[in-house]
Amino acid sequence: MELAQLEAFLQVSHHRSFSRAAEALFLTQPSVTARIQSLERELGERLFERTGRSVTLTDAGHAFIPHAQRALTAVQEGTDAIEAVRHGDVGSLRIGASSSIATYVLPGILARFREERPRVHVHLNTGTTEDVIERMLAGELHVAITRLTQHPEVESLHLYNDDLALVVSPKHPFAQRPRVTIAEAGREPFLFFERSSSYHSLIYSMFLRVGVVPESVMELDSMETTKHMVQAGLGIAILPVVSAEREVQAGTLARVEIRDMEQPAQREVGVHVLRNRAMAPPLRDFLRLLTAEYGIANPFDSHRGVEEVPA
Repeated sequence: MELAQLEAFLQVSHHRSFSRAAEALFLTQPSVTARIQSLERELGERLFERTGRSVTLTDAGHAFIPHAQRALTAVQEGTDAIEAVRHGDVGSLRIGASSSIATYVLPGILARFREERPRVHVHLNTGTTEDVIERMLAGELHVAITRLTQHPEVESLHLYNDDLALVVSPKHPFAQRPRVTIAEAGREPFLFFERSSSYHSLIYSMFLRVGVVPESVMELDSMETTKHMVQAGLGIAILPVVSAEREVQAGTLARVEIRDMEQPAQREVGVHVLRNRAMAPPLRDFLRLLTAEYGIANPFDSHRGVEEVPA
């Protein structure tokens, strides 16, 4: 059994498509098909059902996924371990994060990490919480920083609460008031994040709990875009506080308190690593800096990793 076969299997199972798996692997579709067929012959079971363009996992395929993931993860950990032993501070760190966290939280932390590990190559990937966790489970990422979630194969630590706030254009009537009611906010043209975002459900449910159905005039997938739309007077929005601090200080956005929310609008943000996995020095250092940023004792210190080579 070859690693190339396992990579092809995991990519097809992730994308549910041979053509998209081929694109992800920079291969031709026939090459991916050949690898899957060879793997199925070795295992003596079909891993996928193919009906026209539809590709679904068989029961055998579902059963094989975690073992294939662990095999590739073990090989990558071995490669990282050898690099760490050979070069001390040379290696790679693959981080997955929600878009808002990557944009507004990680730059400062990664700047300090680069000072400590200037020769470590950092790969930063953004996506939804579900997508980032799935990629980490597939061995594509070392660590994920997203909305706090639970998974039996993942060890998670709460970092901070992602507080949300109502922001409006400085020319909006709300900007002249210290606070408004949630009913008043719901009557204004409202800019929402796209429905697949956890922010959308969090904010929408905040209104529904008090019997208010907000007037959604636009759905966007970018906080930077949302801020510009609010500044242009196209509506109001509830955004993570950290994303709008610069504009509020500059006076290009105004932050307004919502007076009668049942509970503060926020979501929990956490860091996630694979459970019971050895950690190379770059990952251990990143986790140390990340937890120190929020004054949290680093529980990942107990993980046995690769011994660092003295400089």
